Amino acid sequence: MADRMRPEENEFFTLLAPEQGKLYRLALALLGNEADARDALQESVVHAFFAYRRLRGGKATFVPWMRRIVVNSSLQILRRRWRLVPVGRPEKLRPEPGRSLPDPPGEVWDAVRRLDEHYRVVVVLRFLNDMSLDAIGRTLGIPLGTVKSRLHVALRRLRRMLDQSGAGKLQAV
Repeated sequence: MADRMRPEENEFFTLLAPEQGKLYRLALALLGNEADARDALQESVVHAFFAYRRLRGGKATFVPWMRRIVVNSSLQILRRRWRLVPVGRPEKLRPEPGRSLPDPPGEVWDAVRRLDEHYRVVVVLRFLNDMSLDAIGRTLGIPLGTVKSRLHVALRRLRRMLDQSGAGKLQAV
């Protein structure tokens, strides 16, 4: 099949292959479940594949561009999730046991999942993806000052949540 692809298509998949795991983990951290993370990654790859010819900066900008697409796809899924109205009984809405990967362990990530999405995405990009504040701003398309502000507020809220839950001080962050 690779011999039937155009050179830019081949290049796209060559650039994507080493990043797929990182992009999946990013979506998983933002969404909290495996099925939604797979959906976000799939939507992102399809979107990026068709838009790749218009990518400015070539190979050097591919990774931040893909991260941005994954973040946007994940946020769209989160927004759709809030619009869903369950129609079944609550006990029937629970996922089947063993159907998803375990969530990242610990009370810290439980608290991160409870943050509003615009705070959660900054925390995930900074601490799970180890991105610089400048890179987060470029990825999200927001000013550096906004990134710093959101991270500050998010960490303050996380400290408060963890103190209230008895988990102690958040010293590692």
